[in-house]
Amino acid sequence: MKFILITMLSVFCLGANASTVALFSCDLLDGKTIDDVKRVNSQWVKAVNKFAKTEVSSQVLESVVSTNMKGFMFVDTYKDTAAWGEIRHQIKLGAVKEIDAEFDVTSECTSVSLYDSENS
Repeated sequence: MKFILITMLSVFCLGANASTVALFSCDLLDGKTIDDVKRVNSQWVKAVNKFAKTEVSSQVLESVVSTNMKGFMFVDTYKDTAAWGEIRHQIKLGAVKEIDAEFDVTSECTSVSLYDSENS
């Protein structure tokens, strides 16, 4: 499992020499679809990139074969931990409050991990 995670993170960070990656493990809420999640996530990326000093990207990893077919992941990539911190601060101040509310009715994220990534 650790090898798969490292491989996935490497693929998402290929374009950068170093970056910070946030990996969220989430579940769809009843009545919601992965398309609902993708729509909200696209809105989030556009909103964050309007106020962020550096570009942020985000991917939705959809379960293909899993014991939990409601499960999915977000992989958010930031320039570095400082950029991640600045964006988190703006989010805490309410910068994407309406979008966060949409996330709350589409999915529940049960864990998040933050990684520094570097090409080798």
